[in-house]
Amino acid sequence: MQTAGVGQRGTGLNVALIDFHNLDPRATTRPTIQDGLELAAELVREIFSPGMGTLPRNAVEVECRIYDGWLNRAGGYMEKYRITSSLLDTVLSLEKGVRILPRLATSLACSPGSMLTGTYKNKGQKMVDQMLAQDAHYYSEQEDYDRILVIANDDDYVPAMIAAATRWGKPIVWLRKRSSTPHDAHFAALNVDLLTAPSWS
Repeated sequence: MQTAGVGQRGTGLNVALIDFHNLDPRATTRPTIQDGLELAAELVREIFSPGMGTLPRNAVEVECRIYDGWLNRAGGYMEKYRITSSLLDTVLSLEKGVRILPRLATSLACSPGSMLTGTYKNKGQKMVDQMLAQDAHYYSEQEDYDRILVIANDDDYVPAMIAAATRWGKPIVWLRKRSSTPHDAHFAALNVDLLTAPSWS
C-alpha cells in the first residue's frame, strides 16, 4: 500500500468512514465480525501511522465511524449491531502510534440525535451509502478535521468523493479493494488519494 505523506501528523482531527459490510460481506458471526474489526483497524493504522517511536502523548487519534445495516424498520437493533458493539473495545488499543476511537454510525454526523431506522431492510443495507456519503461532505467542510479516510469498495461513492473534493478541497484518502476503476480519471485533478491494500482480500 502506498501511504507516503498520508500518515504525517497534522494539527487537526482525523476521521475514518468505514462501510463495514463492504469491507467484508461475510462478517456475520462473532469470530468473522472480530476479524472484520481487526482488518478495519489495521487499514486505518496503515494510513495514519506517524512512524515508529511515537510517544503515547503524541499519538494520532482517529474517529472511526462504522456503517452497516444496524437497525431494522421498527428501530430495533440487529444482532450484528449487538455483536459488533460488544467487540469495539478490542480495537481501542494504541498501536503504531494510532489510537482508534470506534463508533457504530446510526445517525448522520451533522445530526447525531436523529437515529435512522431501517438501515437493514429486505435482507440488506438501506441508506448506508448515503449516510457515509453525507458524512464525507460534512467532515470535508469542518475546519477542525485535517484528513478524511473512506474505506469502501463501491462505485456508488464516486459521485460523493468527486463532489466533496471539488467543493471543499480537503485531502481525502479513498482506500479500496480494487486497484483501479474506469472512474479514476475523474480524481486526477482533485485532492483525493486512491489507495489499495494488499491485506484487504
